Amino acid sequence: MSLYVIARIQDEEYALDIEKVQTIEKMMPITRVPQTESHVKGVINLRGEIIPIISLRKKLGLEEKEYDEDTRIVVLKAYDMLVGVIVDNANEVVDIPEENIDKLTFSDASDDFSKYVSKVGKIKDKVLLILDLKKLLDVRM
Repeated sequence: MSLYVIARIQDEEYALDIEKVQTIEKMMPITRVPQTESHVKGVINLRGEIIPIISLRKKLGLEEKEYDEDTRIVVLKAYDMLVGVIVDNANEVVDIPEENIDKLTFSDASDDFSKYVSKVGKIKDKVLLILDLKKLLDVRM
């Protein structure tokens, strides 16, 4: 049994390993940090913890959109760091049995999408794209 938080970006649903999700927050003021990459939106102060915030839309090579009441920051703890990821919506947890998870291989992993999606999970009639957090967060180990 593997639990995932479902984050929606545009019309796609992405799955984030629930063990890496610390909290899901409504949008809040983000303090811009100069001279950072375009997908880094800045930092937030969440209960005394300073957390860098990235735009998942920008990281996946998608066009930015205005934040609305459904926009969320999913705070992830992975590889000894806290990072907030801005998504269009995140309010569902699903259980994807291991036998319903398939690894993806791309012949050309040069686009943003194929760099960050390494598996797909199937539940009923849905196909969920499972994000590779190590690649998404640019962790080099």
